[in-house]
Parts: sequence; structure tokens; C-alpha cells
Amino acid sequence: MGSVPSGTEPHGRPCYTFVSHEGGPVHYRSVDLRLTRRLLRSIKRQIREVQGPEDEEVAAYYRPYSRELEHCWTRPVLQENFLAAGVASPLVLVGDFHTLDQAQHIFLRLLKEFAALGARPIVVLEMVNVHHDKAIARYLNGRLDEAGFLGELDYIKHWGFDFSHYKPIFDHAREEGLMIRGLNREGSLARRDALMAERIQDLVKAYPTRTLLVQVGDLHLASGHLPAELTRFGLHGPVLFQNSEAVFMRKLAARQDPFGWWSLGKGRYLNNNTPPPVKMQTFLTWLEHGGEVLNMLYGHRRATRSWSGEEIDLSDTVARYVKVLKDYFGLHLKTDDDYQVYLYKDLSFLRHSFFLTRLGRVYKAMILDGRPLYVHQDKTIYLPMLDVNRTVQETMHYLMGAPLPVGQTFNAFMARIHYFASGYIASKMVNPMRHSPTLLEMERAVKDYPLLQCESDRRKLWRQIQVYGGVLEFFGAVRLANGAVAAGLSHLLGTDMKSAFSLSEQIGRTLGDDIHRLYDAGRLSAADLKRYAFTQKDPLFFEARRLALRHAT
Repeated sequence: MGSVPSGTEPHGRPCYTFVSHEGGPVHYRSVDLRLTRRLLRSIKRQIREVQGPEDEEVAAYYRPYSRELEHCWTRPVLQENFLAAGVASPLVLVGDFHTLDQAQHIFLRLLKEFAALGARPIVVLEMVNVHHDKAIARYLNGRLDEAGFLGELDYIKHWGFDFSHYKPIFDHAREEGLMIRGLNREGSLARRDALMAERIQDLVKAYPTRTLLVQVGDLHLASGHLPAELTRFGLHGPVLFQNSEAVFMRKLAARQDPFGWWSLGKGRYLNNNTPPPVKMQTFLTWLEHGGEVLNMLYGHRRATRSWSGEEIDLSDTVARYVKVLKDYFGLHLKTDDDYQVYLYKDLSFLRHSFFLTRLGRVYKAMILDGRPLYVHQDKTIYLPMLDVNRTVQETMHYLMGAPLPVGQTFNAFMARIHYFASGYIASKMVNPMRHSPTLLEMERAVKDYPLLQCESDRRKLWRQIQVYGGVLEFFGAVRLANGAVAAGLSHLLGTDMKSAFSLSEQIGRTLGDDIHRLYDAGRLSAADLKRYAFTQKDPLFFEARRLALRHAT
């Protein structure tokens, strides 16, 4: 049976205990600043790999926001201070990070706190366009069901973030008889600030005795963005930022509590309630999963942390995926499930003597680089965060019962490709919408790289372009060799283990995508996939059929 360790503190290592926004203890060891930085770098690197070069408009829009929070002065306050300022104001701006359910939860909690103070605010949401007010009203009064509501909003096209995060806000408004109004309009980010300010002015005039509680993307809250546009109409109100990475890291470096409420001066407040790696991982997860698209197409909700503040049951989550994969691959005779699951906030398992060995040190470096990993020696599944793709792939590695090969020989390289391909195939079985760049997309990225004008983009994407180049060279050799690979490609291994692992992982994902396509086209059976992952160790086992399918399509 899977288990979750208690996470006791290692002897001799200082531990700083803070109280989180939910009231429970949060432990930060002396290594956690370094770990958090490494995790952030890893997650942001993966985001760049999915997104490609930064959008110039977004980058320019982000800079004033970043500067404002990087250099802000913070004074601790109570939530009550913010609420008192809010109920006395015609409007309150609350920041939103669209993929983080905790951001929407805080907005809902503020609605309830307003009610406790006798206030009945008008709820104004960026997630809904201005011209959909009538659809909102029909949804709230029960004349439109959820599917019809999302259809009228053309939700996937115009917003596309997980609606289950926002639904409790609508449920609360329905129960309390509160009005919800749309805020969003199409246009550039700066243009949208101007249009949203006009919309807010119109609503203030329409409801002069009611406070507008406005939920809008956190970047819009920079003083020179939406607040500056509102000033043109003489409108001012408290502004609440959520989860500033700059402030969180600054507090952590000073060994201060990074969670809590602060006044930033000039009517600006900040609430930190979620560590930056968790916040950014939700964005990466959304990029890879398709967010609400996955929910709507496959008719299920992602398991998320309870809004009551309770932790996810890790063992139960992994156990569900163990059962799913056993069903897929006919592994019901395997009944000796015994594993541990850890998230990044608890690395106590690294105290195991195994991590002092040569192999253990390599695994430890991968973990500290923010990679998910199954450690076969003590049956530990490590996940930076519970997301479908990585949780399933590491669950698959557990079921395979094979350690990740770390040698720098060509055979070890090919064994790693097989290992990564097998885990990726399992994740595609559970989440068919998982995307990995195609060879054509990699070719384009390599071709376009010299044309990038921004030196920052060139620097950040350099390693990934090298990986793409290696993948293209690998598959070029496969085509020439009719499915075999000559040992002459061993130069791809290089001396940089991080690059060698990234290369074998990307090759594995590309193979996994193509093998899944063969399965989806009816050219492979579940038994074939089981044989690929659990019996034979050749990553190119189905390469002839893969090439035939590619030629046919």
C-alpha cells in the first residue's frame, strides 16, 4: 500500500517554523531557499520550452509590475485592515493568477468576509466578457445550465482556464443573491486596461451605493496599468496583489515568514499564500494539459487541493493511477504495492544513505533540479507537484520496477530513451492531450533560433535548441539506418549530464507520441504496449511501423 511519510526534520539541520495563511505550520529548512530557486529555474525553463520566445508585448507589460514588487516596502498588516479599507471604498481590485485555484479561493473568501461585515458587493470578473452579462444572469437564476453557460461564453476560446476554479464564486453569488458583471474586452494589454477602466466607471455610476469587488489578472494591478487608467476617472480603491515571487524570496532569504498580509503603501496590499514553485507549476500544468479543454472533452475534474486548506492525499492520488495503469496493462497479479510519495516541500527522504552513493548523488542532483523521479532503491516517487502528466509517468516507472539508467555509455543512453518513452506513453494513455514538440516544430525552432533579436531569448533557449538539434540528428540517423542507430551517434552524449538526460528524455517523448499514435490508429494493441514497456528494452522496437505510419500520414 502506498504511504506518505511524516516528514520529520533531520537531526542537526535548522528548521524555521512559520504559520501559513491557513493556520497550519509550514517548515522551511536552511536549504529551502536554494531548493526553491532551483525549482523555479527548472519550472520556468520548462515553460519556455513549451512557449518558445517571450511575447514582446507581455514582456514589456510585465516589467513595470516586476519592478514595483521587486523594490516595494512591506509593512505587516491584518486581513481586517484590508477589509476595512475595502468596504469603505467604491471599488476593490483583487489580483488573479488564472491557473492557481488558491487565487480564486482568496477572492471567494473575501466575498464571504464582506458578507460578514454586512456588505453586498457587485462582483466583477475579468474571466467574462462585458457583453455576456445576460448569460451570467440566466446562469445565476438557473435558466442556463453550466454547459450552456460555457457555450454562450465560448469559454475555451475567450478564457480557457479551468472553470472549476471559478465555479464556487458563481455558486456563492447564486446562494447570496449577488450580481456578477463581466469586465473583459478584446485588445492589447494596454488597450484592455483603458477599456476595463471605462467599464468599471460605468458600473460605479450604475451602483453608486455598492462596492465593486473586481477580480483581474495580477499584472493589470501595477500602478501604471489599470490603476492609472482608473485615476483618469477619479476612481481609487484598495489594490490586492497575490503571491509576489519577489517578496516571497526576499522574506525567505531573510528567514522571515514569506506568507501573510502586508501593506505596500498608497492603498496597495499583498497577500502571499502559495509558494512560487507551486504557482508557476500550475501554469506549466495548464500549458501541457489544456486546462478546461481536458475537463470538458474527457468529462472529469482534476483532483486539486481542497479549498478547506487540507492537503491532498498523496497516497490515494497515486493509488488511483496505479489502478488505472494496471487496468490498461493487465497487471492485476502485481499486488505488492509498496511505495512512498514525496512533494518538494519535504525532502527528508534524501537523508537515506543511498543518496551518498554515486548513483544516489546523480538522482539527488536531478531532484534538486526540479525533476520528478522514481527512486527504485527505496521505492520512492518524488513529484515537484501533483500534476497528471508527471504523476502518471513516475507511477509507470514504479510499476516497471526499473531504475533510471544514468551511465554515459551509448547503451545507457538508449535504455534511458526507452525508460522515458514508456513513462510518456502511460501519461498519454491517461491524458491524450499531453503535447510534446513534433520533429517539424523542432526543425522550425532550430531554424528560427539565429533570427531571434532578443539576446535574453537566445540565452534562455540555447540549451533547448541544442537538445532539439540532437533529437533531429538522432531521428535522421534512424531513418538512414532503417530503424537502427549506429554507435557513431555516441557523441550526442557529451559530458554534460543535464543535456544528456534532456536529450534522451525528448527523444523518448517523441517516440512515445508516435507509439501512442500507432495505438490510437489501431496498429498496436494494449498487449503490444505492455510488451514494449515491461518485456523488451529496445526503444526502437516499433520504429518500422512508426515510420510507415508517418509516411502514410
